[in-house]
Parts: sequence; C-alpha cells; structure tokens
Amino acid sequence: TVLYDMLPPDLRITGHRVSAGDLHAWLESSFLRAKALGTDIVVLDAAASRHVPNGYDFSLARRQLGNFLRMVQGHAASAGLKVAVQNLRRAECNLINTVSEAALVPALLHLDNVGVLADTVQMERSSEPFDSIVRSGEALLHVHAGNALDRTLPAPGDGEDYVRLFRQLRQMNYHGGVSCVAEKPFTKEEAKRALDYMKFARTEV
Repeated sequence: TVLYDMLPPDLRITGHRVSAGDLHAWLESSFLRAKALGTDIVVLDAAASRHVPNGYDFSLARRQLGNFLRMVQGHAASAGLKVAVQNLRRAECNLINTVSEAALVPALLHLDNVGVLADTVQMERSSEPFDSIVRSGEALLHVHAGNALDRTLPAPGDGEDYVRLFRQLRQMNYHGGVSCVAEKPFTKEEAKRALDYMKFARTEV
C-alpha cells in the first residue's frame, strides 16, 4: 500500500520556519499510523512544505532538505517503511523538479529507506526524458502515470505511450506499483476503464 500527502502544508522543510521538533513529532506519529494501516511506502510530495521561499538562500534550503531526509530515514527505518520522493514541475514547487534530482539526493546521502516516485505527468510537463526512470535504478519505489495534457486518467488514444513505460520498467526489472493519477474528477466507471487499459498496456510488453 502507498500513502500520499506525507506532510501538512504548514509544516515546513525549508525556509525560516523549520522546526525540527515538530517534524520529528509528526514523522514519528504519522509513520506509526501508516504502518498500522498496512502501508509500505509513503510519498513525499509536499509542494508547499518544501518550496523555497522567495529570496531565501537556495544552498541553505538544499541543506535543510538533506537534514530532513536524514530525519525521514531514521523514522522510516524504525517504522519499517520506505519513503518515495516525488518529482514536481517547477510551476508547482522549486525544489526537486525531476526524477533525476529525486534519485540523486538519497544516493548522495546514503539513505536506504528513501527512494523515488517517478510521476510521468510531471516528467512530461518538465520535458524530462523517460530514460530518467531507468537511470533511477533500484531507487525507484513507485510510479504515477496519467494524461499530461489534460491531467486525466489514462485512456486509449490520449497521446501517452503507456506500453513504452511498462517496457522500460520491465527492462529495469521493476517490481513496484504503478498508479493512475488525475487532477480532474472521475467516476468509478472511468477509473475501471483506466485500470483495464493499464493492464492491457502491461500485457503488451
């Protein structure tokens, strides 16, 4: 099971209002709850929490992010969880905009319980090549897929190459999950059609 929305927007990772005590308390309690619910992976999206404020020292913000991920490593290891850092396009957040960046940080910090969520919608809107998914290697913990143009669920003829995605995942011997994502509301019937279509794309590989 994968859980999203790891942090409330007012709990800061970067900037002047970072509280290590509040972060520790939140991670400890929320990770224990997540594990009790049967969660395996928690996603670090948190665009508001990690966005670097205007005029703030970006190098300091990167160090703050590193300190936070070291904190996450400890709590995730204690709870028996993995944390996947999601790539977010610059229009949504100015820190960690690509899969390559998301994979680099835990690798440099040697964080065994921190990896990557590759969001193909965010990748396309950031003009990041699909090869970045393969280069992320064993750090890849989860994948989001959807229609980048309309921000809708996957569907036949929507212009996305889901077969290529599954081919790349097979190439790297990936055994994690792939979730369908959409920004616009959808019905149960549309969700089922998206799931059926993704299953079809997987069998084509």
